[in-house]
Amino acid sequence: MLVSTRGIVLYQADYSETSLITKIYTEQFGLQSYIVKGVRRKGSPIKRNLFGPLSLVDIVAYKKENTGLHLMKDVSCQRQLNQIAGDIARSSVMVFMNELLYRSIAGEMPDKRLYTFIYDSLMELDEPDCRPALMPLLFAWKLTSFLGFGPHNNYTTDTPVFDMQEGDFCSAVPAHPYYLMPPASALLSGILADPVNTVAGIDFSTRALLLDRTMDYYRLHLPSFGEMKSHHVLNTVLRDPAC
Repeated sequence: MLVSTRGIVLYQADYSETSLITKIYTEQFGLQSYIVKGVRRKGSPIKRNLFGPLSLVDIVAYKKENTGLHLMKDVSCQRQLNQIAGDIARSSVMVFMNELLYRSIAGEMPDKRLYTFIYDSLMELDEPDCRPALMPLLFAWKLTSFLGFGPHNNYTTDTPVFDMQEGDFCSAVPAHPYYLMPPASALLSGILADPVNTVAGIDFSTRALLLDRTMDYYRLHLPSFGEMKSHHVLNTVLRDPAC
């Protein structure tokens, strides 16, 4: 069956001498794997640069039931992200978003709300007045709600400790090491309630520490998540206050 859908590229790897395999989060079908034949051959009508991190593409593909690998017939650029392409801070944030999504999304169930969230986040990152330094924390915590482990924001002065295993705030330090103490837990509550204003008021060092703990939170709730690499690069690239 020949199908068409919009998609967001999450991964690509060489396959055989001239082809590649790509994983794309599609609007209609969720996460899909495709083989793109001949794309690495000189003169191929499909260009490999269409499969860069979080590229927005329109896909035409042969979809077969009960198979995990589909044959791509054609692909084109849906929209170019010019502000991101020309800025090291924005492109570094996009690589972080790509790795986070690739490590987090599993299964083929479509979720148009998740697709729209990713798309809108890329549009925001590509806006001329975007502050890329704010995006990693904003994106990572908003994504948790789509993945099914978004925290319960029940923070009060009586429940000032965030239990990372349970995903809510409690009155005392839990018996395990996965928790945030004040003021970090108060900042997290602020991020959940008023994301942009809260993150904008946090200094670089605190943002970096919170992002490290955010990755700990992902590892707790996604057993196959593994070790993120790209967020360490952000500690260098986003250090400039202009970001």
